[in-house]
Amino acid sequence: MEAGVIDRTEVEDGRGEKLTVADLVRLFEESEGASINAREQSERDRDYLDNKQYTAEELAEFEKRGQPPTIDNRIKTKIDYLVGVEKQQRIQPKAMPRTPKHENDADGASQGIKYVADEEDYDKKRSAVWRNMLVEGSGGFSVSVEPSKYAARMDPAQMMASTAMTPPQEYDIRIRKIAWDRMFADPHSSELDYSDAGYLGAVLWMDEVDALEQYRDNPDAAEIIADTMGSVTASQTFDDKPIYSVWADRKRKRVRIVQMWIKRAGEWYFAEYTKGGILKSGKSPYVTDKGESDCELIYQSAYVDRDNNRYGMVREMISLQDEINKRRSKSLHLLNVSQVVYEDGAVDDIGAFHRESVKPDGKMKVAPGALANKRIEFNTRSDLAEGHFKLLEEAKNAIDLKGPNATEMGDKTGGSNAASGKAIIASQQGGMIQVGDLMDNLRHLDKRVFRAIWYRIRQFWTAEKWIRVTDDERNVKWVGLNVDPQQIEMFKQANPEAAKRIAGAVGSVAELDCDIIIDEAPDGLTPQLEQFQSLVELKKYDAGNEIPFKMIVQAMPNLRNKDVLLEQMDQPNPQAQEAAEIQKAGAVAQVKETESKAALNLAKAQAEGMPDQAAPMQPREEELPLEIRIAQAVAEIMDKKAAANQKNAAANKLDTEAMLAPAKLMHDAHAGQHDREIKEMQANRKPVAA
Repeated sequence: MEAGVIDRTEVEDGRGEKLTVADLVRLFEESEGASINAREQSERDRDYLDNKQYTAEELAEFEKRGQPPTIDNRIKTKIDYLVGVEKQQRIQPKAMPRTPKHENDADGASQGIKYVADEEDYDKKRSAVWRNMLVEGSGGFSVSVEPSKYAARMDPAQMMASTAMTPPQEYDIRIRKIAWDRMFADPHSSELDYSDAGYLGAVLWMDEVDALEQYRDNPDAAEIIADTMGSVTASQTFDDKPIYSVWADRKRKRVRIVQMWIKRAGEWYFAEYTKGGILKSGKSPYVTDKGESDCELIYQSAYVDRDNNRYGMVREMISLQDEINKRRSKSLHLLNVSQVVYEDGAVDDIGAFHRESVKPDGKMKVAPGALANKRIEFNTRSDLAEGHFKLLEEAKNAIDLKGPNATEMGDKTGGSNAASGKAIIASQQGGMIQVGDLMDNLRHLDKRVFRAIWYRIRQFWTAEKWIRVTDDERNVKWVGLNVDPQQIEMFKQANPEAAKRIAGAVGSVAELDCDIIIDEAPDGLTPQLEQFQSLVELKKYDAGNEIPFKMIVQAMPNLRNKDVLLEQMDQPNPQAQEAAEIQKAGAVAQVKETESKAALNLAKAQAEGMPDQAAPMQPREEELPLEIRIAQAVAEIMDKKAAANQKNAAANKLDTEAMLAPAKLMHDAHAGQHDREIKEMQANRKPVAA
């Protein structure tokens, strides 16, 4: 059927065949049934992160003993650390031109992608997806478009048929996070990025009123939703919160809607349906920059086993976490109880004796002489408790080696807790190698999301649009998309002052051909600090001023408002220019005075040295040869030049040290503060003695 046409019972799959509601439900239930065990394990992994690490039977046993349940949650510490690393290493999209004619327009594409990411709060959603990948094993996004709320509404057929060549209205690009428990996919997919999946999908729960509003263009929506009430599902993962194993909740009037994207013969088709019928379906409205069909859903996994089950980093730490909890609890229990060995007749009522023996202030009655004759003995199994403690230490050491280790987390460096901040940062960078595969998977997800954003911009942003590219209120600049270059030039000529705020313009976004890459965040401050310190040391010996002071300022890390400072340094200084001109004029006058004195002395020497031209001067016998006198003169000149250079170098060194003193003080203050923060964080992470 045609794109955008809604059919209650069927959807075309691209091969001339039509999928019915029963077929779509079967695909969903196939994915659900194949992943039930994996989802239950993922739910357990999430529970362990949330300190739910004991079963109901174990908690009942603790209550019976009067012993508090002890949990040393080392899994959460590691996951929180990796989420913090992700937040420190934010990334930025960057467009690289594919042809020379698009070189100047590529920056406009970069600014457009950044604008969408900022508007949709991509960084925050990225952190949530990253946590899902670490814990449950999978996460994803939906990159879609919707008509702008500031524009007139259009009918669905126009929306699905709109392309870059037919711009009927403006669109807003939306990035929606898909949580792991709302995702499903082809169970035969084995790739981490689901690139081999025949279909992808997401489960949505909506109030009946919102669903009717969402699908108001379908006249059968009310009947379809009504037919869905009472349906049952196999597992609880996809159910609403709180959990109900049904397709709908009659009491609250909430309905479960499945959004599925199916790939057939290289083309993507979508269907949004419930068990009662299809609410919306058609061919994918999205295309890539090469004109190929594109899917709205973008999924990524951390790991996948040979049975195509997805899992995260938490999975390998579950057994070790269980051992830590059990051995700690068992050791505590063994130290709190004791065995009683007694002879017959030594105790009148053994039940009462036992109850009193476990009380701190218990009163136990025994037969006369039983204690003196050692007819009663108390045995505390400290040997077993000690064995459990040793195995507990081994379990802690083993789980510390999983994922980010102590070196990477900055707790220890080279076996010493007194390491400096720079040493800890260097160790953390080395420890990040262990989680390199996970970080690569996250970067791969980022790249696919940014490319999808660019595809939507290229396809749906066909009208003129201006994007702010700076956050400085005093220096706001803009980039124009789909703007006529001739109009920009005319505007600059008519209003030169306002033209300074235009950072760039792209004539036609749909014709812009570029690649989307990721501009990586710096790994840490250590390389920057080392570069800055090296430049400072070299500047001290820079007699010829070959290292500009501006270069040192550019290399200084963590300098607030560095761009403003560099911009002010680029501006000319009238007083310095006037002083330079005065100095230049004085130097010229001094040279002229020296030349005139030399000419006068030469004239006097000629007049005094040759009084009688008829009697020419005769060379003295002791006069040296010409070659030797020339060599002596050259040597004297070189000595004087060397002495002058030495004086200049000493003077330049003093000037450089005085000029770098403020920067050095600021750098030392930053380094000292950073060292104190690292040591405080290290001290806070030290385990408390049990």
